Amino acid sequence: MAKTLYDYWFAQFDFPNENANPYKSSGGEMVYNEVLKRMIPIGWDVKSLHQIATTGSGGTPKSTIKEYYENGIIPWVNSGELNNPFIISTENFITDFGMKNSSAKLFPSNTILMAMYGATAGKTSVISFEASTNQAICAIMPKSNNLFHYTKFVLDDMYQYLINLSTGSARDNLSQDKIKNLDIVIPKEEILISFSSQILFYYRKIENNLKENQQLSNLRDWLLPMLMNGQVKVE
Repeated sequence: MAKTLYDYWFAQFDFPNENANPYKSSGGEMVYNEVLKRMIPIGWDVKSLHQIATTGSGGTPKSTIKEYYENGIIPWVNSGELNNPFIISTENFITDFGMKNSSAKLFPSNTILMAMYGATAGKTSVISFEASTNQAICAIMPKSNNLFHYTKFVLDDMYQYLINLSTGSARDNLSQDKIKNLDIVIPKEEILISFSSQILFYYRKIENNLKENQQLSNLRDWLLPMLMNGQVKVE
């Protein structure tokens, strides 16, 4: 539902106009943009990603030093986990000592993560908790909360373009510079606010469903062995 709303508003440009009618279908004025080489609604802007968001990348503490990982409580995301569009937990954790002795950094909740290397290059995911990442991930933090959901959908729409951008080397990859210089259409502020307020409901629903599924899976894994060895019986 969130993706359908995005497509309707920002791919077809049929966001609600001042009369609550679909903008483009109702004859809303479009202008040619020289940067994008296509038509966009009048009054909209085009900016590079680095103008609307800050970026960063992480690092990997040496795996041979157990103090960097043992009893770690800092979530550490690897690029393979970006196959999931929402990350609610991580497989690996590092210690504060490991983070301080590596290039790993702690990124805030509501950070967009983009894989830069290998098979997952160009894929994006969202973290709803503080986490660190490896060096194969670019963290993207929109400067405005109203741009968060919109930017995630824009980058998802760019996936095929990013795949093409990452090819041509022995190891297919993107770089922070390539990502920072991506050109993005910026709608008027009131449209972004309206979109963000509606999308927030869907995002929270998705996040809550994923967390509930994880809790049910944990309960199943705890209960099944006891059922099998007779500790628990179903009357």
